[in-house]
Amino acid sequence: MDALIVQLALIVDDSKTARLLLRKMLGRQDIPVAMVESGEEALEYLKDNTPDVIFMDHMMPGMDGFAAVKAIKADPDKSAIPIVMHTTKQGDIYLGQARALGAVDILTKPASDQDLSAVLDRITAQVEQPAPLAAEPVMTLAADPVESQMSNGLAAVEANGVSPAPSFYGTARQWLVAAIWLAPTLWLLTLYWSDQAEIKQLQRQQGQAFAAIEVLINRQQTYDYGEVPLGGARLALLKGLLPLLENTGFKGAIRLEGHIGDFCLSQIPLADGTEVMMLPSPELPLTACDVIGVSSAEAMRLSVEQSSEFARLRQRYESRSIRIEVAAYGANSPQQSYPVDLEAVTTGDWNAVALDNNRVNYLLIAD
Repeated sequence: MDALIVQLALIVDDSKTARLLLRKMLGRQDIPVAMVESGEEALEYLKDNTPDVIFMDHMMPGMDGFAAVKAIKADPDKSAIPIVMHTTKQGDIYLGQARALGAVDILTKPASDQDLSAVLDRITAQVEQPAPLAAEPVMTLAADPVESQMSNGLAAVEANGVSPAPSFYGTARQWLVAAIWLAPTLWLLTLYWSDQAEIKQLQRQQGQAFAAIEVLINRQQTYDYGEVPLGGARLALLKGLLPLLENTGFKGAIRLEGHIGDFCLSQIPLADGTEVMMLPSPELPLTACDVIGVSSAEAMRLSVEQSSEFARLRQRYESRSIRIEVAAYGANSPQQSYPVDLEAVTTGDWNAVALDNNRVNYLLIAD
């Protein structure tokens, strides 16, 4: 089979920011891009178009990514298109679910150019790999002295030009020995595959339960300007989540990804002659901002700032089956795009977007 040459990629994602970021990365690989906002729009697009690869978001309104993958793979005209899940989800259970439905790989958000190149290389390798040829089954039986003697005798007869008559030892006995040998093996294989099916079913059920929990805990992601991200309500949620996951048998990591918004701030003089940075009145024009955002290093630090109680909780779980991991993203991965027409924007408009980007994402990563 010829190597995969990507002449067109389809991005399916309800997040405009995610679509634009991935399009920009694909552009650096000289790959043209088409974009749609939902699974339904993807199916409509594929009626008249055949991209070389599809990047599919998971959580979308209406038809989610898994349902869209299943529908595409059910279409014989489109089933051969490689589909990559472009999502924040990670872990072996999720990867297994995605591949079971027909996805070939996962590009985890936020992705780097190196991550994208690695995914494209893996897809190319899969396409280039030829299908293995079916080998004829070969059965080897244990050596038997009687059979050996009979074989020698038969060989001697054949050497003299005489065809031997069918023998019990040469025909029926071999089948009997094979049946005796195969019976316990087949029984053990039946037990093994039965156990494997039960294990996979349990893993699917657990994966669905953990995915549902992940969706619920991410409904309240944002926190106010000036709040400690890893503290307060986020800490209370984590303290309630840990025993729930322990009771359901979860083993792995709870990953908290800290993000910070680029807030518009004004210098406010105090009575003692000092100045502090505060949010300006929301009706002021954006030009009233003295500062928008903070330095990259400061944003990384602030996005995972934690209370002392959070630090103690994390320390208590260091040697348990559930780990608490923290990842700083700073202001590098906004989930909402900031206004473009700056002249018509107020400080309130801008800071409303910054507040949406001021968030903590939770990921459950099973071992």
